[in-house]
Amino acid sequence: MRITVLLSLLTLTVAFAFTPRSLTVPRRPFNSRGSALNGKKIQLLISDTGGGHRASAISIRDQISALDPSVSCDIVDVYTTYCKVFPFNSYPDLYKLMVTLFDGVLWKLFYEGGDTDPGLWFNQLLTETFCYSEFKKCLLRPGLNLDPSLKDGTEKYSVPEDGGRPADMYVSVHPLTQSLPLKILQETKVNSPFITVCTDLGSASQSWFDYRCDKIIVPTEVLREKAVRTCRKFMMRDSLMMTSTPKEYDTEKVEVIGLPIRSGFEPSKDKAEYKTDLNLDPSKPNVLIVGGGDGMGGIVETANACISSLNGLASVTVICGSNAEAKKNLEGLHGSNGDVLVTGYTPSMPSYMNSADLMVTKAGPGSIAEASVCGLPIIMYSFLPGQEEGNISLVEEEGWGKYVKDPAEIGRLAKVWLEDGEGIEKRKERARKGGRQEAARDIAKVLLEELELCS
Repeated sequence: MRITVLLSLLTLTVAFAFTPRSLTVPRRPFNSRGSALNGKKIQLLISDTGGGHRASAISIRDQISALDPSVSCDIVDVYTTYCKVFPFNSYPDLYKLMVTLFDGVLWKLFYEGGDTDPGLWFNQLLTETFCYSEFKKCLLRPGLNLDPSLKDGTEKYSVPEDGGRPADMYVSVHPLTQSLPLKILQETKVNSPFITVCTDLGSASQSWFDYRCDKIIVPTEVLREKAVRTCRKFMMRDSLMMTSTPKEYDTEKVEVIGLPIRSGFEPSKDKAEYKTDLNLDPSKPNVLIVGGGDGMGGIVETANACISSLNGLASVTVICGSNAEAKKNLEGLHGSNGDVLVTGYTPSMPSYMNSADLMVTKAGPGSIAEASVCGLPIIMYSFLPGQEEGNISLVEEEGWGKYVKDPAEIGRLAKVWLEDGEGIEKRKERARKGGRQEAARDIAKVLLEELELCS
């Protein structure tokens, strides 16, 4: 029985691998949807695998609301909200498990295997087999209105008075919300534009880039080149299988804008003022150590090594995120040290980052983009294997950061950098060159322009 099932799956996989994508011709011209009683509606598709996808979607939504309050945005985790079959309905929990087990080796195998052509085909096959109707229900659900009275970060939606309708635009902010949504929209004859906003930085999975998208927005030139290569490859394959005539991909569809981040990271006052506001010594440099919002990373060992190595040369601020045990441990060890500030989750990251002269953090795309806006050199002590290695290369090549795994070496390097006043200032300048605080606003402008084109 097991052999029969495995052979059936293998047969389906091979068949799917050599079947062209459902949208193998350019999308039809945008049709006017007429006037809407409640303005245009945008659906942003995500999965909460890590906090970055939702954070980017929220930053885009907020900028759209600021530019045109009549446009409503509906952020939805399609997998956990709609899919009922394991593992699709448990993606966030499985993600946390894989990135923490065996020092991320399990995640590396999953990520790199899924980024191969057979891996992409197999994932598309499984998703379409088990989640087609759920994705369709999500994409065709009535546009929902966000309750503007909620200010605590929660989101509550209600069906608008006009009864609702499918979105006027779909925006993917996750690598696994491209292929199936595009297929469903084509089959249901919904002609709303579909745009991808890539939230990786120095490297990204092929699944981000689908040539059927009306536009693909990326944060770096490195990813623009990968997006073009990937779209050309699959468009060539599909066009040859359909017509025996190769078609050329329109590279103008891929645009470099930046990574959408929260507002407020661009410095608005002198660094000494930020330090004073946090009760830090304004005459000393400040090293900021960040463990991530989910508490991941060996933050206790890293913080202890930096505090020991710096030995009063600089203040040390440690943000433990949700890691309550790490916070308690560090407060017990250094609570009486006036040069050490320990905190848990904080909504005031812009203030903490602008108070710092050097940041020690994991190599996540959001942290790197925010540090760049602040002109903040970084030492990266951990990364997601496969997914974030390109981020390290990007920062090191630009000359404003370095990857170091050993806590003692991190402490030593932090001291060396801070003692070299001229060198640290040059690193700050290099960091600022790539900073794009306005990326979310610029992306919002592009989305609104696309909406105008199809009206």
